[in-house]
Amino acid sequence: MVPVVNGHGPSTHGTEVLPGLEARRLHRAPAPRTVAATMEPSSDASLEAWYSRFPEGWWGYHWSPPRPMSAVEIVGSGTLDGRLMATLWAVTGRRGSVMLASEAPMAGKTTTLSALVDFLPPGTVGVFLRGWRGDFDWTDEIGPDRGYLLVNEMSDHLPIYVWGRNALGALELAGRGYGMGATMHADSLDEAIALLRDQLGAGDADLAGLTIYLQYSAYRTPAGMYRRVEEAWHLRLDDAGSLAPVRLAALDGGRSPSLTGAQREPEPPLLASDGGRSTRPLVHDPAAYAVLAASLGLGADALEEELAARSAYLAALADRGVCDPAAVASALTHYPSIPEGATA
Repeated sequence: MVPVVNGHGPSTHGTEVLPGLEARRLHRAPAPRTVAATMEPSSDASLEAWYSRFPEGWWGYHWSPPRPMSAVEIVGSGTLDGRLMATLWAVTGRRGSVMLASEAPMAGKTTTLSALVDFLPPGTVGVFLRGWRGDFDWTDEIGPDRGYLLVNEMSDHLPIYVWGRNALGALELAGRGYGMGATMHADSLDEAIALLRDQLGAGDADLAGLTIYLQYSAYRTPAGMYRRVEEAWHLRLDDAGSLAPVRLAALDGGRSPSLTGAQREPEPPLLASDGGRSTRPLVHDPAAYAVLAASLGLGADALEEELAARSAYLAALADRGVCDPAAVASALTHYPSIPEGATA
């Protein structure tokens, strides 16, 4: 359904089709060019096949890939709510861009980004970027009407991560209309914007290409791991052409303590408690969603109806026990219908 260009080394790229069950290679060009492939959806999707959609290094420094989660499972975990997941679906379903940020590791950014791939529309060509060296010759063949960049981490922490010219090029493409899904380390939207501006040289138009920005917080407590999206923002330009973010949602009662510096640690920091934040809801701002609707070319009421329908669909899958990544990926291809007999 969704072709994907993915890297198979620090300076190489390849392509295969998502959800990537039986990709068929057509050719391989010299690095850092691409490898093209096609596939047809399969009814016997498996977890192994779901994993195979992503290139080596997608899961970062982990010795073995972490357990993936579907959009249904992520909502069920409480990391974010159904309305926000529906918003991500509405945006990525239009090949809009998302940036998922957390200061600490193990927040669930890559897990969420991997699940969002299931929302990309048919005909999308996903381009996995890696490393620092920018090579965008593939844009001669893949335009913004099909291309969707996938960046498992935008940082200088590992050579395999995207930084330098490659990161700036990706942001510039997002500003020109290419969709992008990416993660990064930052403790706030202001910190993320400053980092991308000061260290990469990104301009307002580039940053406004990141339609949705999610701010995660992650830390350990004696009662267990805390992982929450604590703020959601819509990035866009105002009438004067300046970056003018609007906050879509925020955790009731305020954010967790600042965790600045935690990104360099192998595990999130240990705090005495979560202060009750694990049970606090996200408070959504209707006025901000109206701004997002306008950016998507919709009326406010039309977006509200769409979000309600998408959220209800995910809830219906959960009620039927359709939760694992492969099953959800298969069910989403039938939206707005739920496949007959779809059960766990």
